[in-house]
Amino acid sequence: MITALLLCALSGPVDESVEMKFIEAGATAKAGGYSPIRAEMTEASDLVKTAPEGLAAPKYGKLELGGKTWAFILDEPADAAARLFVDADGDGDLTNDPACEWSAREQGGMTMYEGKASVDLGDGRMGALGMYRFDPTDPRRAALAKTLLYYTDFGYEVTLKLDGTSYTSFVSGVPGERTRLWVDRDGNGVPSAKLESVMVGRPFNYTGTTYVLGASEGTLSLSIADTELPMAPLPPNLAVGSVALPFEATGLDGSPVKFPEDYKGKIVLVDFWATWCGPCIAELPNVKAAYSKWHEEGFEVLGISFDQPEMAEKVKEFCEKQEMPWQQIYEGKFWDTDLGTMYDVSSIPFVLLVDGDTGEILATREKLRGPGLTDFIGSVLEERKSR
Repeated sequence: MITALLLCALSGPVDESVEMKFIEAGATAKAGGYSPIRAEMTEASDLVKTAPEGLAAPKYGKLELGGKTWAFILDEPADAAARLFVDADGDGDLTNDPACEWSAREQGGMTMYEGKASVDLGDGRMGALGMYRFDPTDPRRAALAKTLLYYTDFGYEVTLKLDGTSYTSFVSGVPGERTRLWVDRDGNGVPSAKLESVMVGRPFNYTGTTYVLGASEGTLSLSIADTELPMAPLPPNLAVGSVALPFEATGLDGSPVKFPEDYKGKIVLVDFWATWCGPCIAELPNVKAAYSKWHEEGFEVLGISFDQPEMAEKVKEFCEKQEMPWQQIYEGKFWDTDLGTMYDVSSIPFVLLVDGDTGEILATREKLRGPGLTDFIGSVLEERKSR
């Protein structure tokens, strides 16, 4: 996952600048993501000069960030709880450092181990790290049996000024050439990867001026770009209660589709998906169950395929085999699908529930994923009857 910033607009003076404030811990949750780093473990380590007493089944590894290295020991006895030790000050002595957290929990039918530690980043700053490990005895994760994964939980609060408007957010870890910023231009708290995303080194225009963000030695900078771009439009408002964007298209069966006009008197699940999308296919049983139970009561599905060119027949065959009788729209443009661009879709499955009479968006993905879909559709139909 690329390190990301979510930036919210605030009022401010006319100035172009970037302000950064260090945060010792908690940046990951505020930034909304992290980039896991692999640490391979061995039976010994030259970095460890003094180890804690009573180790039963130690494994040794090292944590590396920004040119700095810290040794760690993960002790995993067969008959006792595992323990984690981190050489926070980098002196080779793992007996004089702050205690680490490490515990086991069950998740999705498998055991996960996770914990926290802090390391000395220099300049009087301690930075928190999150760590986790999959069950080394799980055959499904055999390739990670000797691996510990870690990520930065320290980071920065960032204030970015664009044409006199300030946007503030958080970044996990140290900003670099792969840092991406989510600029909340419309203030709705929902980031758009296409219309509210800024990558270091790539010019952007969200406020009338074309800027470029730079990163050097962990510091962000902002400057006016050499090239001039048109100002990007705001993302469409697809929140519950707003009106879905109407469109006309041709269905996979060759018939014209007018949305939402063709769905008057019904509610329709607009489902952006693809035959190659694992999470999309995983949701199919839930969609089919809801369709089977409520189709005769006024529930429809409209599929919009993100499949690649020259795959119309494959999509047809897939829908027939999977018993998906609802209408499909296939453009054969992969991620450049016109309707996907219109609806600012940057990941799939992407779903909306729309009132065919008014075009009002009744629900978004939070209510439209998982085995509870059938009951939710039933409740929406029941509410419509009581109007």
